[in-house]
Amino acid sequence: MRTAKGTRSPLDYAYRLLGRRAYSTAGLAAKMRASGFSPHAVERTVTRLSSQGYLNDARMAAALTERFQARGFGPAAIRQKLVHHQLDSALIEQTLDARQPALELEAARKLLASRFPADALQQAKTYARALRLLLRRGYSYELAKQLLGRPPRDEPEDEQGVDDLM
Repeated sequence: MRTAKGTRSPLDYAYRLLGRRAYSTAGLAAKMRASGFSPHAVERTVTRLSSQGYLNDARMAAALTERFQARGFGPAAIRQKLVHHQLDSALIEQTLDARQPALELEAARKLLASRFPADALQQAKTYARALRLLLRRGYSYELAKQLLGRPPRDEPEDEQGVDDLM
């Protein structure tokens, strides 16, 4: 007998979904419910997949955190992305607390180096762009200021007054 999406069973459907990409427990359950499986069948399937090791929210949160951090995202952006993947908020906080601050600083440093030449940060306009980039990527203002240092002051150009020209 075929059920939702033309598969033979909720377990077959779940295996097919997991074969395409990783899902959190809540994400897989929501996808299965949206496909027409009963809440009881979804619960039974999710429990079985968890016991088999196919669903592990802690492992998924750690892997996603590592991946996003390597791509230059800070804690706030990583938190938002983990919420988007329907992971539990307590697990998200636990995963973010387990990160190493030195790696966060190094990831921010690499992000800046990939976008801006070192001497360009001495210009106020480029400094402001770099600061906005770090904040957009989820880094704290304190870390961004620590990494960038004091903002440069644009030196006034050698302007001549109107009186000097006459």
